[in-house]
Amino acid sequence: MDKRTLRDAMRAQRQALGAASLAEAEARASAALLSHPAWTRARTVALHVAVRGELPTRVLLAAALAAGKRVALPRQTREGMELRLLKDSTAMAPGPHGINEPSEEAPKVNLAEVDLVLTPGLAFDRQGNRLGQGGGDYDRLLGRLGAATAVIGWCHGFQLVETVPVEVHDRRVGWICTPTGLFPTG
Repeated sequence: MDKRTLRDAMRAQRQALGAASLAEAEARASAALLSHPAWTRARTVALHVAVRGELPTRVLLAAALAAGKRVALPRQTREGMELRLLKDSTAMAPGPHGINEPSEEAPKVNLAEVDLVLTPGLAFDRQGNRLGQGGGDYDRLLGRLGAATAVIGWCHGFQLVETVPVEVHDRRVGWICTPTGLFPTG
């Protein structure tokens, strides 16, 4: 299946999900990640604000802030995506794509300090390949992370497919977390 067809299929399935399904999926996936050593050891975590049927991240955001972790969220700039520190979950406003993000005044996060990155995607495969929205922002961000950073794909179970079409610039994830659990790729 080509990238466009796979993207369209995944978007349609995500948009068909109701609020109850999203909440249940979030609770199950969050429980799997919150008990994992990569999460418990992490001092700085990079999360994202879920939109358009993505697996929600509200539980993780609240848990990270409550645990005193440094929380970084993406902020879109003309140059691409950067991570900004979030002190409070209410300190966000819609960015250029309508997704809530930290303000311009929020401190930039040094990527070398990020212990764990939770990345969205439209589809993943068990080898760690990720199909994003098509803009390449996450691929460029993931490419700038240190080798010790745990990179975890965050998705619904149906977004885990047999094979994701890849190109040279696409970046893999080391783990995938779905409502059925967290597992290493490769």
